[in-house]
Order: sequence, then structure tokens, then C-alpha cells
Amino acid sequence: MVLRRGWVLVVAALVAAACGRVRVREHFVPPPGTDPSCVASLLATGNNQNLEIPFELPSETLLRVVGQGEGASFSLTPGLIESFHNDCVEFFIDLGDFNRQYRFVWGDRKVEGKYADMEGVAFAQGDPSETDYLFEIAFPWRTLGFKSVPDAIRMDISVCDNDDESRKSQMAWSGIDGNLWNDPSQYGDVQLVDPAISPSMPSPGSFSAIKCHSAPVIDGALDPVWNLCERGEVSHLQIGTTAGPEDLSAWFRVLFDDSFLYLLVEVNDNVKRQAAFLFDNGSIADASGREVWRMSIDRTVHAGGALKNRRQEDTLRLPAGRYTLRYSTDESHSTGHWDDTPPDDPFSGIKLYSLGL
Repeated sequence: MVLRRGWVLVVAALVAAACGRVRVREHFVPPPGTDPSCVASLLATGNNQNLEIPFELPSETLLRVVGQGEGASFSLTPGLIESFHNDCVEFFIDLGDFNRQYRFVWGDRKVEGKYADMEGVAFAQGDPSETDYLFEIAFPWRTLGFKSVPDAIRMDISVCDNDDESRKSQMAWSGIDGNLWNDPSQYGDVQLVDPAISPSMPSPGSFSAIKCHSAPVIDGALDPVWNLCERGEVSHLQIGTTAGPEDLSAWFRVLFDDSFLYLLVEVNDNVKRQAAFLFDNGSIADASGREVWRMSIDRTVHAGGALKNRRQEDTLRLPAGRYTLRYSTDESHSTGHWDDTPPDDPFSGIKLYSLGL
């Protein structure tokens, strides 16, 4: 959302909010809390805010935590969640005048992408272990846009990782940034080789796809025929960060025959999941920085108003000490800047109440 000039100071401010019911007004900054049971609170009064406030507990205290924010899960907004926030594999191919993009979503049959013609395309998912998954795909040459088998193609593979509540990272075989869907100049060269005719190695800088005379079965399992071909590593980090190969790593192989281009993509990912996440989130950390509480979409309920309004209420006991309350918002739908129906208790933020010992 584009902010008006008059909101700039409000967006930049860190606000310690009242624990009572929040009034909704664009430039409203609530007075300090007057409820004696209110230990600390944060109210997000603008978009793209990262707020925090320290608080101290003089003795062990039982707290009631109330957090509200904007969130979604597959059941609420399946198109958004599937396409952009789940773990997924993308295939790109350059056809000269245009390029095709296919996005295959882990754990789902939905396929999207730019000019993603699915006529005759077959694909299957494999789930060999808790930290591995794979996609096996057969593309008809004619569906891709070829009237006959070419000598070479320009293509790319990317893998998207969602470990928590957003797209954490994306890696590609050839591309160097996240604009692959619109920039075929980043794709790599793949030479199509028939060993029965030309056993020669591909030209320098290119990757080889091998012609097979026994097509792989598209069932999500590794048929022996895949061992005939070169294994390419998907290792160019385009978006976000990874903690190492166990966090995200991937490889691909390409086969072909007179009718199909076959693609196998193997992914190692220590957290495989379908996305459900909060666009706005909050947490409590102790003096060492360790999180002792965090908002989670799995623990929220509908807060009233728009379906994306989520509310989490928890009770936790914390020892005496110093703590930090944190809250962050995205680009829309915060207190006073609603882009849909507000929640019944119209605030974005966190309130902490003391329930005594």
C-alpha cells in the first residue's frame, strides 16, 4: 500500500499501546495503558512496521497474551498460499518469441505459471523420506511449442523453500535472480544427445539431456533409466538465505524421446510443508534473546470481520526477569489502515495481562 505523506511519522513510530479496546482513527495514537493488569502492549498503527518494547517481571507471573494480525492458510486463500508460499519446483523454457513457466507445488496437484499449457503433461510427486521430495514430469514436445525434437533447448529449474511462514529462499540452476519467469536470458543451454547416433559430449558450458528408448514411468519413483543422464545441481541462490545443504539443496535430470521431454527434480529440504502463515506476527523474547512465545497461524482463530483477521490467546507462566515484546506488520491491513473489514476488536498488535502468580 502507498502511504500518504501525513502518515509517515505514524508509520515510523514505535507505540506502546493501551490495553483496552482500541479506537480506529488514521492519526490516532492511544494514551499509555491505564489497566493495572496490563503488563505491556504494542499497537501497530501503520504498515511495514517493526515494533518492540521492553518490559520486566519482578517475580514469576502468569500472563494472558492476546495477539491479533492478518494471516491466511490454504483453506482460506488456496490460490495465494499454493502458488507463492508452499515449497515448489519451477520449470522454465525459452521458445524464442516467448517463454513458458510451470510451477509444481509440493503436496498439491495444482500447476500454475506463465503460459503453463498442461495439455498432455503428466507429473507425479515422490516422498522418499522426511527430508526429501521429488517431481517427475513428462512434457509433450508439441505442448511445449516444438513441432519436432530440437537439437538443444534453453531452460532453467528453480526450487522454492518455505520453512516457516513465508517464502524463505529460492535457488536456480542457471538463473541469478528471481526474475526467471520474465527473463529467459538467464536460462542455461541443454543439448539433446542420442547416444546411439552421437556419443560425443555436449559443448562447453552446456548440459546434456539423453535420449531414452525406454521411457520412465511417471509415478514419483526413480526408475533405472534416470541413471543414464547427467545430474545438474540447483545451487544459485536467488532469493533469501539458506543455512546449508540440509536446509535446501536440489538436483535435476533430463531425458527425452520423440514425443516427450522428461524432467526429474530431487529436493532435499529439512522442513517440508504446506504454507499457513501470518502476514503480521509477534513474539516475546527473554533477556538472552531466546523466544519464549510466538504467534502461530496454527494457534489462531477467526477474529471477526475479514477471514484473514486472526486472533491468538495464550496463557503462559514466565519467571522474573527482563523481556522484549515484538510485533511486525506487512504492507496492508493494520490498525487505522484496514483494506478489508476490521476484526471485532479492531487492533493489530499484542496485549499482555497479568493473571497473578
